[in-house]
Amino acid sequence: MRSVVVLNQNRRANTWLGPRRLLIVAAIFHLAVTGAVYALGRYAVLPRTFDTNGIAVSFASDGIGDRADAAGLSDLLRRGHLREWVTAPLEFHLKLYSICFALFGPWLGITIISIEPLNVLCYLAILILVFQLGREAFNSHAAIIASAIVGLWPSLLLHTTQMLKDPMFIVGMLAFILITLRLLSRTLSWPGALLAAFAGGFIALFVWLARDSMGQLLMVIAIVGAVMLVARQLHEKHIHTANVAGMALLLLISTSVTRFVPGFNKPDGPSTATKARTKISETLQPNSNPGFATHVNTLRRRFVLMYPDSTSNIDSDVQLTSIAEIVRYLPRAAVIGFFAPFPNMWFASGRQVGSSGRLLSGIETLAMYAIEGLAIVGLWRERRRFSAWLLVSTAAIGLIALGLIVINVGTLYRLRYVFLILIIIVAAKGFTDLSDWYENRRRR
Repeated sequence: MRSVVVLNQNRRANTWLGPRRLLIVAAIFHLAVTGAVYALGRYAVLPRTFDTNGIAVSFASDGIGDRADAAGLSDLLRRGHLREWVTAPLEFHLKLYSICFALFGPWLGITIISIEPLNVLCYLAILILVFQLGREAFNSHAAIIASAIVGLWPSLLLHTTQMLKDPMFIVGMLAFILITLRLLSRTLSWPGALLAAFAGGFIALFVWLARDSMGQLLMVIAIVGAVMLVARQLHEKHIHTANVAGMALLLLISTSVTRFVPGFNKPDGPSTATKARTKISETLQPNSNPGFATHVNTLRRRFVLMYPDSTSNIDSDVQLTSIAEIVRYLPRAAVIGFFAPFPNMWFASGRQVGSSGRLLSGIETLAMYAIEGLAIVGLWRERRRFSAWLLVSTAAIGLIALGLIVINVGTLYRLRYVFLILIIIVAAKGFTDLSDWYENRRRR
């Protein structure tokens, strides 16, 4: 009788912890956080952090100008000037936010409350994709733990309340990695493989529109997936023709998107900031066919000129002018990508985020050190799974590439979210393995 009662209690708990109810809880949680952020700004509780519209002037100050641009686009929509809205020389994410302003702005104002419908959808999409990746690579237990960690990640959560392209970029990249993972780990039929490839191509276009500066990573992910698929087939001594065709088509489409779809170039404007960016772009314009080392050094110098007096720059005086210098710098780039900001920055006062922002980043970084340790455990336990190696390889390549190019820690912090999420998924598997080992040992 007692076992029946326990079984019924477990069933009720599993019903409550079902994906749909958890998503509802996550949506309510995100709404509450956004409302709290808006209230802090509206009533000037933290005036140096949030303005009266809820824009984070400390860690997402580009939202100030983006809000004005999106408001202008929403006026075009309300007046029915759809063609002007489509052809307006503004970034893709601003056009999406302008739809929210056009629909909800008249009642809620041109604030972060009006863009919350789009932001909460991005937040929920991130959690769903993290769960799907964790379940595809490992199991549902690890997937739900990874989703919980990502959903409660303080800085990521705050960024998803703002007018930023980062949440959309994260959604697109995670979706693209999920499709690559399924082409690698499953045995698909021809219709399934071709459908996955075309869906991945559409997602690649979305990623390119959201953040074209990171578009080349799409090709890298597809190449890594193709290499892993070849290794899987050699291991199994069986050729999955449909999977090979789907992966090849995915690589072809993602490469075509980055080659033939034009990236976003903001035209010259009257503002001082725009003129400064234009001058930097002209100064750093590479040759028509630059070498890899020249391209890397150009990107590094661009960040130096964009953040000349920042106290969170790392190795801003380092110039990488040859392949040999880049190879020698790779270990340092890995340290920056995986471990920055370093402890000497945790207790200093940042020029924009102040001491509290630096302390928050330090706490998160310390937690990430523990997560990276758990990821090593998870990778070791699942070292025979090609899916685990795909996640870790993609994360490592992305983090090292960012450490090689991005010299500003604040920018690095935002750009590496998607790669740290992959580390969290592998770490969740390491955590469940350690928990099972401890439980079995305790029982014995």
